[in-house]
Amino acid sequence: MTVRSIVSLAAVLGAPGRDGGGCLASSGTAPAFDLAPITREDLQPGPTRLVNMNRLGWALTELADPPVRAMVVWCSNPAAVAPDQNAVLRGLAREDLFLAVHERFLTDTARFADVVLPATTSLEHADLYRSYGQFCAQRVHAVISPAGEARSSWSLFQSLAAAMGFREPVFRTTEEEAVELLLATPSPWRDAEVNARLGEGRAVLLAPPPGPRWRTRSGKIELANPALSEPVPRALPTYSDAGGPPLRLVTGPAIHTLNSTFMERPELRERNGGMSLRLAPADAAARGLADGARVVAWNAFGEATFLLRVDPRVPSGVAVAEGVWWIAHAPGDRNVNALTSQRLTDAGNGSTFYDNRIDVRTA
Repeated sequence: MTVRSIVSLAAVLGAPGRDGGGCLASSGTAPAFDLAPITREDLQPGPTRLVNMNRLGWALTELADPPVRAMVVWCSNPAAVAPDQNAVLRGLAREDLFLAVHERFLTDTARFADVVLPATTSLEHADLYRSYGQFCAQRVHAVISPAGEARSSWSLFQSLAAAMGFREPVFRTTEEEAVELLLATPSPWRDAEVNARLGEGRAVLLAPPPGPRWRTRSGKIELANPALSEPVPRALPTYSDAGGPPLRLVTGPAIHTLNSTFMERPELRERNGGMSLRLAPADAAARGLADGARVVAWNAFGEATFLLRVDPRVPSGVAVAEGVWWIAHAPGDRNVNALTSQRLTDAGNGSTFYDNRIDVRTA
């Protein structure tokens, strides 16, 4: 409802009718490449169980009939980034869970692994990179051989498929052949010239195909949707409005890292200034907390230790935690996701990372 209301507000204000006006909710190049020849969902013999990744802690500690007994992690660090960190860590620590982690670094998740499989870097395998927030795409080729026993995720899953008896040709294609297959699959986003430029390794700015400006039945902006339980956007109380600790927790991005990515680099951790929590001067003073002190933020989900930054830019009643720090580099034994919830949003089954309340005390 929050996102829907923001988009609707832009429409009510007439912003889309002005140059540069509107509301950019999301953009990307996903429709430019048909992944069906790669994902091959047609090979699946029947429906399988799906688990929302925002409820990983629940899946590893409570899901039954059957419980999760094995887990492969690649391109992620759930011990750090998943909500309700205490539940996630309890699940990862299970003696009856076999955990394989495909990684380049000893992340928080890799420290729980039964097997750590070395992964290649972007210099060691072919790929086709898409973007979000813009419309660029680029094909790349490997420029060095994989170091040691490192494998790409494509190679890893090919080996697993072979060991499990899958014989379909898609499980024997190379990375280069997979990219060629994607480029050979037609898309209204790409023509022969675009494919040729991608084939040369150039960064290409893709253009969305022409179509209706508003993809509604009427061809106009439609604020009301009778198919929804809430037909018209309106202010709804958030989960945290029901009560709890006094400070709204804002889990904002850090400047020099991307979520938990790049946290292996000490110079970037130093530029971020350590795992800190920012409070307004009045809120810090009311709790007897001084700038630079070690403090504990807590709520019903858990607690985490931070370095306090008293910041006049922070509104009273708000606490700001920037970035997702690895536990290995945190002041305590948890990061900000010890304070976040596995609750799902009212629509779309998304995360509620930004709807949590905390209080703060001295460490």
